[in-house]
Amino acid sequence: MAYRWEGKALGGMRPSYADHMQTEEFRSAASALSAIEGRVCVMCAESNPADCHRSLIADWLVAHGERVTHLLDLSRRQEHPPRLL
Repeated sequence: MAYRWEGKALGGMRPSYADHMQTEEFRSAASALSAIEGRVCVMCAESNPADCHRSLIADWLVAHGERVTHLLDLSRRQEHPPRLL
């Protein structure tokens, strides 16, 4: 397991995360995330992915052919549904 901080490119503290997703900085970091072999975990302080920028990152990943599973607690997981970007 390895840790790689991507807070500058993928962090959620922005006025409009959807606008940020249109930037080369986001697309490059999200593409790099998608290219990692094996499992990847994106973490944030928000416990509910629906209330967090992680759901927008997950939208991008699913739209680009990745499977995303949200770990809700120790025993609950939820597949991220495909949504249009």
